[in-house]
Amino acid sequence: MNYREDLEIKLQKVTLAMHEVVDDIHKTETEKQRIISKLIEFKEAIISKGIELNIELEAA
Repeated sequence: MNYREDLEIKLQKVTLAMHEVVDDIHKTETEKQRIISKLIEFKEAIISKGIELNIELEAA
């Protein structure tokens, strides 16, 4: 697996996690917002790493 594939898989996973949090009826809106904020930070870090490595990632 190369860096591009690894970063794209991580982007897919974080995007899926965001959808799961939104759909989780057992979490309060405050909990959802806190988790989504952390996932957005993680997604931005992945995108930044792609930019740093000059890797064009698929939009997730």
